[in-house]
Amino acid sequence: ARYSPPGRPNRRARRAAPPHPNPQDDVALTPEEIAEARERIRAELEQEHARRLAEVRRKRDKARRKRTERAEREREIALARLREEEQARFYQENGYKLYTDSTGREVWLTPEEYEMRMRRRRHRRKRRIYEPAVAPKGRVIVFYVGAFILAVIIGIVLSR
Repeated sequence: ARYSPPGRPNRRARRAAPPHPNPQDDVALTPEEIAEARERIRAELEQEHARRLAEVRRKRDKARRKRTERAEREREIALARLREEEQARFYQENGYKLYTDSTGREVWLTPEEYEMRMRRRRHRRKRRIYEPAVAPKGRVIVFYVGAFILAVIIGIVLSR
């Protein structure tokens, strides 16, 4: 938009559209047709209005449910945290010990159970089956001698 000094209108300014003519001035529609069209249009607008209100109500209810669910989840998390804290305090007061098993789970054990598990853990041996990386020399020599004798026999049979 260009600047125009006060008092001088902008040449490119848009002119307002002329007002819509009165539908009753149109000779193609009879007064009954106009009344029917108005009723039909009004009914369509009422339906659109009801649909929009229902949509707003549905969205509001959905948001309310989400807030309620979020608050319930936060409440459950807080209760679980409180339970863990109270459980740890109770077990420590009664002499229990926290034990972590081989899968990473933490379990509270009485001192006797804890000592038994730790004793078992200390005395446990890893049972590995050791296989020698190199075969025994005696077996290897027997294998090569057998292969040599078999080759000599096949050579004699084929030469005849």
